[in-house]
Amino acid sequence: MVYTDNCPVLNDIEWRDNCQFPVIRDGETPSNWKNQIWNQLVNYRNNNKLTDYNKRYLIARKMESTEGFSYRMAVKVNIAICYSCNQFVYVDKRVGYELYHNYKMEEHWRTNCTGNKNCDICFKEYMELKQKPEVESDIYTRLAIYRYELRIENLINRVKHIRETAKKIRAVKIIQQKWIEIMYKPDGLKAKELAEHYKLLWAVREEMRQRAGTLDFISLSFLKKSW
Repeated sequence: MVYTDNCPVLNDIEWRDNCQFPVIRDGETPSNWKNQIWNQLVNYRNNNKLTDYNKRYLIARKMESTEGFSYRMAVKVNIAICYSCNQFVYVDKRVGYELYHNYKMEEHWRTNCTGNKNCDICFKEYMELKQKPEVESDIYTRLAIYRYELRIENLINRVKHIRETAKKIRAVKIIQQKWIEIMYKPDGLKAKELAEHYKLLWAVREEMRQRAGTLDFISLSFLKKSW
């Protein structure tokens, strides 16, 4: 199988739409922009009508005046839509360099992305390609392997997070049980030990509360499906 990001042949209307998809109009919020273009964007994506630089993610642009010119230009901003999870990705700053946005998207696929549409290969194909000498693979095949390895790293990190969270939940349950024991059996624990358990309980709860906004609790069945 040949893995390529070559641009498909587009007519004038399709080229125009590809140029207009990224543009956030004046007074338009990112959510409104996404909702406005989403149906047509998905249709183009499913029918391979997106240009090579719009194939895996869409970098937003805003019209800005250019010094010395009478017209405005569509300048890249710090927002992108990931086609793998269909979510917004925010980069650290406003830049006009394609490689920087690409780096931030790869970081997203490695850490936060919950989809796997950025992968062009399955596990079986990945294992077959890895057994071949690297010199026999073209640049597109190497990129396909690299993106799949980003997905593997993402899944491994998620499993680790789930296990860490499960350990904390078990610890909280044990501490709560000890608290109940001391309430009904005062001679079960010494006061000093109880204070230490109680302090640990609230420390664990606070840490879990802070991480609740960043941890993505996904089931093992979802992991198997994504794999």
